[in-house]
Formats: sequence, C-alpha cells, structure tokens
Amino acid sequence: MKNSDEYYISLIGEAFDGYTETSFEGETIFLKHVSIKDQRYLHKYYEKYKKIALAKGLDCEEDRLKTIKDDGMWSSADDSKISSLEFEVKNLQRTAKALPLRSQRENIQKDVDSKILTLTELKLKRKEIIGKTAEDYATQRSADEILRFLLFKDEKLKKHFFSDEEFGDLEAWQILKLAEIQDKLAKTISDINIQKAVLRPFFQMYLSFCENPYSFYEKPVTHLTIFQLKVLLYGRMFHNIFQYTEDIPDDIKQDPEKLMAFSESQRNKGVSKDLVRDDADGSVLFGATNEDIKDLEGSRGGVSLSDEIEKHGGKLDMKQMMRLAGHDV
Repeated sequence: MKNSDEYYISLIGEAFDGYTETSFEGETIFLKHVSIKDQRYLHKYYEKYKKIALAKGLDCEEDRLKTIKDDGMWSSADDSKISSLEFEVKNLQRTAKALPLRSQRENIQKDVDSKILTLTELKLKRKEIIGKTAEDYATQRSADEILRFLLFKDEKLKKHFFSDEEFGDLEAWQILKLAEIQDKLAKTISDINIQKAVLRPFFQMYLSFCENPYSFYEKPVTHLTIFQLKVLLYGRMFHNIFQYTEDIPDDIKQDPEKLMAFSESQRNKGVSKDLVRDDADGSVLFGATNEDIKDLEGSRGGVSLSDEIEKHGGKLDMKQMMRLAGHDV
C-alpha cells in the first residue's frame, strides 16, 4: 500500500538493486535504472537521429525560429517575455524559501503557480508555431533506442530483451506500452518519493552512512544509477538538517517539503521590520495566521503561546514575541 513502510522499503530496495522487475506480454522483463555512463548512449543516439532528420529535410529549431520571426508569427519580444518569466519564477522561489512564515511562503507560491501557468502556455504556443523539428525527431527516436538498451531478460542485466532487429519489428502500440512502463518507473521512484523513503523510521539508521558512497554501495560513484545517487544525496541532506537544525516539530520530521522549508526558515530567521506592528504595543506578530503561530510554537519545542501570554500578564511585548519565535534580541 502506498505511503506504508512496506511501500517505501520496496522502493529503496529497487533503487539498491539498480533495476525494476516487471512484465511485458506475459514475460518477465528487467528495466535497468539509468547511470551516468548510460546517459552517454542517449546523447549518442540523439546525435545519430538528428543527422538523419536533417538529411531528410527537417529544419533544426534555430532555423525554424528564424523563419517564424521573419514571417511575423513570433518575435524577439515573445522570447524575452519567456526569459523574464523564468527569471521571475526562480527569484520568487528563492524568496519563498527565506520567508519565516508559512502563510507568506504559500502566498508567494500562488504567484509562482500563476506565472508558471503563463510560462507553460507561452512555450506551448511557441512550439505549435515552430512545428516539428530535427531535434524533436531525434528526441523521440533516441528515447526509443535507449529504452531498448535498458530492457533485459535477466536480473544480472547481461542479456538484452530485444535485439536491434526485434525491437525494430515491434508495433507502435508495443513501443508505447514499453514507454509507459518506463514512465511508471520514473513516477514511482521520483524525487519526492525517495525523499519520503529516506525519512521513514526504517532508514534512519542509514542516514549517517550516506556520507560515504563507496561504503554504502561498494561501487565507484560512476557506476551508480541516478536513483542510487539520489538516495545518497537526500540522505545526506536530511542527515545534515537533523544535525544542525534545532527544535524541529515532530509532525514535520517525515514530510520532506515541510522539513526543508522549516530548515530554510531557521537559517533565515531574522524578523523583518514589517512583520511587527509598531502600533500594537509590540504585542502582535503582524500578518501571522493561526498556522504560522502553531509553527512558531512548534519551533520552540511545543511552547504554548497562550501559556506565555498568561505568564506575562496577558500580553507579550516585541522582545518577548521575538524570543518566542526563536530570535535572540
């Protein structure tokens, strides 16, 4: 069952094995996980099919873009708008990470989502106008080639499931079905699922060992799959967060997104002047929602805001509130 320990243990096990066992038309098939060394083949196949596409008369993207601009169907201003939106999204995402209150981060995320939607629509419009290019053909055909390269008959990954000739004889729907298997793998062993897995209790004892790749896998880094590297990467990252971030609320210790946001906010926990209302006698954190207050209480190891107010005669001044939020004043 998804989100159970068994699910994440199985996921980590697949990453350790370096392959996923599945079936295709009633036969067992082993889908190898991509390594850095394997990626060179993808580039090799891409260049091969790009040359074929150009020889068949397909334009490269650069030439098509020049043509549609000359025809007035697209403009440099449109490209600038895309670049500007990409820049804005990156800056907003960086800003959100540094904000101390959850409500502020969520408000910025709404703006990010809106800009990403506009950006996606612009890129789709640009792609529709450009049409199919040599790069598109190369991407599609090289993806088919690398898929054949990753399919094996045995768990030792020694014998390919299809020869070049056999793969070439497959129907389009069969190749699509194989591509769906690969897509399902990518969604299962995704970044967020790996992050969730390494935060589960069963993996806690392994976190410190993620500092040394060879002792963890007994393989050189260049022989590791992308998924194996990500297990190490996220294991090290969360191990460092647990070591150097104080007062992490228990209810977020297994939530990668909330844990990273909390760690980031703790590193940037200076309170900006506009967070505190000077006209409220320093007793109210301006703009803070109930959820923000709960976060602040959690960051102080479960200190109750109401208890603190009662302890200080029914009111907290600015310095007391800032101390409660974890800031030295």
